[in-house]
Amino acid sequence: MLNRQTERRLSQEQADQQRQLKLDAAMRAGQLISPTESGSAHPAAMASGLLALTKLDYADLAVALLVDLWAEEGEEEQQKRISDETAILVIDAALRSTSLNAQLVAAELLCRHATKLSVSQSLHWPSAVDGSWNPHFKPKTKLLIVEALVRMATASAPNEGALRSVAVRLYGIWRDEPKASVRGCIGKLIKVVFDRLCQFRHKELVHGIQMVTLSDLERAAESAAENPDSYLNDLSDNLANRLKEWAPACQGQPIMPGALATAAG
Repeated sequence: MLNRQTERRLSQEQADQQRQLKLDAAMRAGQLISPTESGSAHPAAMASGLLALTKLDYADLAVALLVDLWAEEGEEEQQKRISDETAILVIDAALRSTSLNAQLVAAELLCRHATKLSVSQSLHWPSAVDGSWNPHFKPKTKLLIVEALVRMATASAPNEGALRSVAVRLYGIWRDEPKASVRGCIGKLIKVVFDRLCQFRHKELVHGIQMVTLSDLERAAESAAENPDSYLNDLSDNLANRLKEWAPACQGQPIMPGALATAAG
């Protein structure tokens, strides 16, 4: 009996010590982000602080701080405190966290900044949803991520590589999403890019570690359906129409020396 009590006490003390160490580390990470006497903290220090917070399971705090640190589109370059690439790493960590609030805020930020990101750049899209999907995201989080992808795509230079990136990412969502109503909406978007991709000679799409064939996309496109929720149905139609206006401008590009890594990335 005494031994069990001692073990429980030691276990509690160890847990308390671990929590204190994590809190101390989080406070030090916060100090990296705090303004200095000479002004704002150095961008590298802020980036380190934000990423450290995500590693310490403080994703909620990291994305909350990112709201003020990630410059809006159109702001002067000198006002840019966190790079787009660093912001995406923070968003990726938040989407991978178990915090539903952190996931939602991350999705909102991604959607807000989508038009200044490039759909062809892997560093401009969180790997957590790059050809994959978390079916446990809350509905609004899912909606914001899909909208962010469409907004980013239609603001990017139209070319075959961009279209392929969109197709693989949409397919990853469709494949792993269990709800038929959501799959039907994603199917609408896939149908648009599928129709355009059929006009190119390449039948397999490589993106990062993902390989998707046109037959995979055709199967997904065939699932396109109206959503019983009129709002979501109208929104999915709107997003599909945006892609429909953008996709025809996507032209095939010759593979140049050194471009293979970019095409696969």
